[in-house]
Amino acid sequence: MSSSYLPFVAPGGPAPQPAAPAGVDLPALERLESGHAALRRAALSLEQDVEPALDLTGCARALERAFGALYDAFDGRADRLRAVRAAMAEVDDAAVTIGEARALDASFAAVGEQLQHARGWLAHAEARLASAPPSPPPEPPSLLASRDRPRLHVIPRRSLVPTLKVPEPAPAELVAKPPPPIAPPRTFEELRAAVAALKEQAPAPGALPVAAGARPLEARREEPAAPPSPPGFAREIGAAIDDIAFLRARCRECFDEVAMVGMQRAPLLGDPFRGALVLERRMLAAIDVIAAIGEPAIEHVPRLVAEAPVKDPSLGFASAMVLGCFAGRDALAAAEHALLRGDRDRAFLDEVGAALKLVPHDHLPLALRGLLREPEPLLRAMAIDVLAYRGLATEDELVAAASDAAPVAARALHHLGCAPSPRLPELIQRALAAPEPELREAAWTAMALSDHPHAAITLRAAMEEQEGGDAAALLLALAGDEGDARHLAARAFEAPRRGLIVAVGWAGAASAVPQLIDLLERDVNGAVKLAAAYALERITGAGLWEEVAVEDEEIFVPDPPEPDVGEPRALKLAQIVSDPRDLPPPLAKETVEQPTVDAARWRAFYRERCQGWDPGARYRRGRPYTPEVVLDELDTGPVTPGERRQIQRELIVRTGRFVRFDPHDFVVVQEEAITAWRPIAARASGAPGRWARPRRRAG
Repeated sequence: MSSSYLPFVAPGGPAPQPAAPAGVDLPALERLESGHAALRRAALSLEQDVEPALDLTGCARALERAFGALYDAFDGRADRLRAVRAAMAEVDDAAVTIGEARALDASFAAVGEQLQHARGWLAHAEARLASAPPSPPPEPPSLLASRDRPRLHVIPRRSLVPTLKVPEPAPAELVAKPPPPIAPPRTFEELRAAVAALKEQAPAPGALPVAAGARPLEARREEPAAPPSPPGFAREIGAAIDDIAFLRARCRECFDEVAMVGMQRAPLLGDPFRGALVLERRMLAAIDVIAAIGEPAIEHVPRLVAEAPVKDPSLGFASAMVLGCFAGRDALAAAEHALLRGDRDRAFLDEVGAALKLVPHDHLPLALRGLLREPEPLLRAMAIDVLAYRGLATEDELVAAASDAAPVAARALHHLGCAPSPRLPELIQRALAAPEPELREAAWTAMALSDHPHAAITLRAAMEEQEGGDAAALLLALAGDEGDARHLAARAFEAPRRGLIVAVGWAGAASAVPQLIDLLERDVNGAVKLAAAYALERITGAGLWEEVAVEDEEIFVPDPPEPDVGEPRALKLAQIVSDPRDLPPPLAKETVEQPTVDAARWRAFYRERCQGWDPGARYRRGRPYTPEVVLDELDTGPVTPGERRQIQRELIVRTGRFVRFDPHDFVVVQEEAITAWRPIAARASGAPGRWARPRRRAG
């Protein structure tokens, strides 16, 4: 099986596509995927969009069997032609029930329509498979452990089949067997006999039914109290779990490990990005454990998401990350079902997309192109973002996405700016006129990355906007020339705000350093002063860091006070066991390291170290600006992941070239990208301290 992991491929450029599995051509695989997408829409509509006009359990079970047969055809677990025909038969059975329900409720029409589409695509796939000679599936390769990047594990197993949840039919009402009828009394003696018989049949007043095998309450009250268990012993020991339960518990531990590492692997400010390598190895080791357990663990992963009480985004990442490391269309489909069920929460979608950017699954391009046809814009946005991130999106796909709804177009424009297309100027013009802020910001980014002739004018006007102005100012700092840097500094010091001051630091004009020091002495907001200190550090590289205490309310919400119930307060353990003369000191304040906001220290540094600087030059970390200096900052500088993404954009602008890099990648992949950037940055570093850049016009 081929890997879809393709580093350093420009979006829109030529990219090798994953080969189809042995015994099936790519058109047949695409038809199977189209049928799978239609079948999935029908199943989701059956679960979420219709009311049960009749018993739908038989229909749901038929659709589950259709999914199983379809995955067998995808992955060659059975004869592909027979599996497709079995799936078609199950779809036909489900369509019969849907037809009956449609006569009672018109809302079932959409389900029936999707089943017809699925049946049609499966018929096309059947025709392709019937003309191809059958071939046995290849032998699975040996199971190898991952090291610094994930492996695609091939595990012999049954197909993972989604469990469709439809309302169960109401059980028949249970009615107690009535007592034998009493003949109508004709005399007083017969009446007294009838009353006596009714009294015998009636339960005693206040009596409760006793379960079979249970002892009456009076008998239980007479039982003596059980003696307490000796220390270290338990009176009742639970039943031993079986092997499957043990393996599933181990799978749960590994799944939680992946979810935890997925949230913590991004370094904080000051932490080297290579420190995440230890966490990444932990995550990959947890996935390897699931692979070693095999089928009992793999089939349990979808349940961990489906049965979770809260749809937490970390579960979405862990599900897609784990299942994306196992070969088979069914594994990737299980992650898609977790994504598509319930509310389309944007945070959950983003985390699933973050995992799909990393997994080595060979069916990923096929699955993502299926999601591009979904009606939900957020799903299409995630799909085009992952395709372009992996270097698998074609220029036509990116251009089509850039003409789609605002969330989709915004993602596509970000990637199109990295590989300019002749159609990009038209798309940018359309996005600039859109009312959505995210689409306009994406248009500004594409203009800056592609060296659009009107980029500077547009960004200067946009930085004055209330919404998105800070983003435009930062892009102007990255892509502008000396005149843009002066304009940016003038606006920032005329009406200081945090976003503008941050942009001044990225612009790096030496003439802005005295003004930034003066700003530290002005009566401005504390956030503005801190932004000025960071800007000075970015330009000068002075290293004037200091530890600052963080206020408690910035770390956590204080616990509510314990209510006063008239009892003495319990002493702390330290007060009980410590000598009164040697009590522990109060808790220390939490501290963070940040550049000093003391203007005197900065002024002294400027007089001592910066007197020989060229006032018209550009500096970064105390060195005349070149792409090589910027690349060193990307490699070893104290910067956050968000800042490293901005440095990647800066390298694209200042070199006119593109190397695929993102701090979300695994550490070894980032190191490969930095190595690929080295010769490009060296060739573009011939004019230290200048704002010169190569032309990179769109079209």
